[in-house]
Amino acid sequence: MSESELAVIKPEALKTYIWLQCFDGSIQQVEQEVAMFCPMISREIVKNGTGSSKNHAIVLPERVNPASLSLILDYCRFHQVQGRSNKERKSFDEKFVRIDTEKLCKLASAALGLQLRPLVDLTCGALARIIGGKTPDEVRDIFHLPDDLTEEEKLEPLKNVNADPTIRLLNRLYAKKRKVLQERQKLKDVQTQEEQKDERSLDELLCFINGDGDSRGGKAAKNKRKNKRRKDQAKNPAKANSEPVNKEGASCVVPRKADSGNVSGLPCRRPDLQGDIDPFDDAELDDGLDPAMREEIDREVADFAMKLNLVWPERMRLDQDQRMESHVGARW
Repeated sequence: MSESELAVIKPEALKTYIWLQCFDGSIQQVEQEVAMFCPMISREIVKNGTGSSKNHAIVLPERVNPASLSLILDYCRFHQVQGRSNKERKSFDEKFVRIDTEKLCKLASAALGLQLRPLVDLTCGALARIIGGKTPDEVRDIFHLPDDLTEEEKLEPLKNVNADPTIRLLNRLYAKKRKVLQERQKLKDVQTQEEQKDERSLDELLCFINGDGDSRGGKAAKNKRKNKRRKDQAKNPAKANSEPVNKEGASCVVPRKADSGNVSGLPCRRPDLQGDIDPFDDAELDDGLDPAMREEIDREVADFAMKLNLVWPERMRLDQDQRMESHVGARW
């Protein structure tokens, strides 16, 4: 080929190209001189000899997507040119990292996968300036990170290797907050224990609302009173048979006819006091008395009640006679 023909050939035709394959399967053809600016691609070409054809393309790491690869190649094209001043390179780098935060994070990850250290430092420095002076909540909002830390984990003490007074004061503040949080948790546990769940059934709740009290306790008390009455009836069968019973089951004194023809006798028990519940029933009271002394007291009470039953009709008759005499005297 003559020199005139070589002059007609464009410089791009003399360049060598290689093939790169991203993790999603897309394949790109790039200049070998530009791609070899990345240490990872350069090692694959030199050691393994891959990338020379489309069928033997260099497989890039998973973190390198086509968009990030395009930005990395632009960075390599600019910096692989010899003779650029530091001012030009610095100006290019400042404009290069003025992109969206999400894209900047992906670019930093891709540069790390290709082992392009200058670009890793450039992108990480830009991210550091973005989060500088921000609170943890603001950093989570910037990078769209979930708040998966508990209150205790957020207040964990920081490692102070260099004895930084700021970190020391911050750890003291965290210690105070942890103490307040623990006291609040203890108070919450106490309130939870006090608010015990009511496991009573619907029937038991209805009995409680109607004034019957606890059905289990009521049944036990009724059984105790019935057992006591049975024992008393077994001890004094004559007394139990001598007292008549009304329709409601309450004992009454046998009515007697006085001289005036009026019927007198002991009044029956009040209707509202009839039933199984006896207001004077002390079967369940534990007074701490000696059994022998309690038996003697019960005997004296029974004797007094018997005498009262015998004397009561006579007193009623005398009272009625006095009323009749006073009534007759008032008329005359």
